[in-house]
Amino acid sequence: MKQLPDDTKQELSLQLRSVLRTNESSNPASAVEEKKAQSYQFKGGTSFVGGFKSHLLGDNDLSERLFAEVIPNARMGVAENTVSHDNSFQYALFSYALLLGYEEQIEESAAVILVLDIIKDIRFRAPPEFFILLAHLWRGETDTAIQMLEGIEKLESKKSEFYIQPGLSTLVRGVVNNEPSLMKEGACLLFDKHLHTTKYFRTALENNHYFCEPVTLLTIVGRKLGVDVKANIGDTTALLKTKTFSPIDRPEIPAKKKFEVPVDLVPSCFLKTRG
Repeated sequence: MKQLPDDTKQELSLQLRSVLRTNESSNPASAVEEKKAQSYQFKGGTSFVGGFKSHLLGDNDLSERLFAEVIPNARMGVAENTVSHDNSFQYALFSYALLLGYEEQIEESAAVILVLDIIKDIRFRAPPEFFILLAHLWRGETDTAIQMLEGIEKLESKKSEFYIQPGLSTLVRGVVNNEPSLMKEGACLLFDKHLHTTKYFRTALENNHYFCEPVTLLTIVGRKLGVDVKANIGDTTALLKTKTFSPIDRPEIPAKKKFEVPVDLVPSCFLKTRG
C-alpha cells in the first residue's frame, strides 16, 4: 500500500486531533442516568475512530491504546441500557469485538444476539439479520447461515438498504463452501459499490468509509471457519479521496480540494487477535 501524501497526513492529523479532544472530554460516568448508555457507546465509538485514524497515520502505539478502550465502554453501554427493545448496543459490542479480535467477547455476544427478538427498526449500521448471520457463522452453524441467505438477498435488492449490498450473499456462500471464485465475485461486487459510494461524497469521508466493513467482518468469521478470505479475493487496496472535515478551520484549502488516501479495504489492524 502506498504511503500517505503529506497533505493527506496533515488532514488526517487534524481529524485525529479533533477526535482525541472529543474523546478526552467525554466522561460517561458523569452523564445523567438516561444518557449513560449513549455516552458509553459514544466513548467507545470515538476510541474506535481514533484508533483507526491513528492506524492510517502509522501510529500503532496510539492506535492500540485507543482500541483497548473500545470494548470496556461498549460493554458499559450494554449494561447501562434501560430500553429493553433496543438491541443496537448489543450489535455495536459484537461488531467491535469482531473487528478488534476479542474472541471471548465475540462468543458471549454471538450467544446473546441469537436469543434476542429481532426489532426491525433498531440497528447499528447494519440490519439485525446481518449480525444474526455473523453469529451463526462464528459458531460454525453454516447450514443455518445459508438458510438465511434468501432473506439477505431480499435486503440486497432494496434500494433503501445502504449496508446490505449485492455480493454479500455470494461472499457468504464462498466462505461457507471455501469456494475462491465465489469469494472473489462477492467481494468485488461489494468493493465496487463501496468505492462508487465514497466517490460521490460532498463532505469528508467518515471512518467506516476507509474500509469495507461487510467484507472485513466476513473475512474475520471466515478465519474462524478455517477459510482465508483475504488470500482468495485478490487486491484489497484502493485510492480514496476525501475533502477536509472542517472547511471553516482551513480557509486556505480550496472548496473542491480532495486529499488522496491509499487504503486497504480489509485492514490488517482488524485481522489480529487481541484477547
